[in-house]
Amino acid sequence: MQKIVDTDIIDIIAFSNGIIYTKKSEAPNGAVRVNFYGYDIKRMQKTPVTKSVYLLNKYGSEYKKIAEQLGDYVSCDVDISDSKQIIVVYPSGETGVFSHDGKMIWSNDLRYHESEIAGVVCDGRFIWSVVPEQNCVVSYSLSHKKFSMRIGSKESESFQKPVSLSKYNDELYICNEKSQKVRVISLKDYSVTDFRIFDEPVYKYLRSCGKEVVWLQSGIYIL
Repeated sequence: MQKIVDTDIIDIIAFSNGIIYTKKSEAPNGAVRVNFYGYDIKRMQKTPVTKSVYLLNKYGSEYKKIAEQLGDYVSCDVDISDSKQIIVVYPSGETGVFSHDGKMIWSNDLRYHESEIAGVVCDGRFIWSVVPEQNCVVSYSLSHKKFSMRIGSKESESFQKPVSLSKYNDELYICNEKSQKVRVISLKDYSVTDFRIFDEPVYKYLRSCGKEVVWLQSGIYIL
């Protein structure tokens, strides 16, 4: 593994040349501000990015409208459905759905068994999220407005405090803070297997420019 970014990260997303990540800093007047950085994986070097580039890659072409409505546009996870809807989920379970032209069409605080969901991956008519307190992964039907499937449980060790997820091909990659693993769910038969095991909590897994990238407790690494 090659470490490319130190700690105190707020968010990390993929873009055409590599990754964009955000960090907090304190302004002279004591206010907290967000700083935006890029890392060019092809050249293996840091690269400057702007707030607009971050927002465009996270929310799509109508990022200005969406960011204005959200206020906090950094601490949420986002995915775009096949129908071009933008799905936003905060760690509190607050969920919003925006149309392709940036209009909010639905919002709710989603909880599974009284526990907040986190993270979002679109899969046809459903979204997948994790439930950290329940040690499970759930799917939610946007059309029927109800949970439709659960994988794992509070008593099971399949997932141990899952905190985020990503999707590549027909597989979900689940990052587990407590077990320090990335585990894979096959969307063909819903089997669960180990994928990566670390020596510290893992918060996010993504791919960009043919490379695997993980956000661990100690920073961001290229595998």
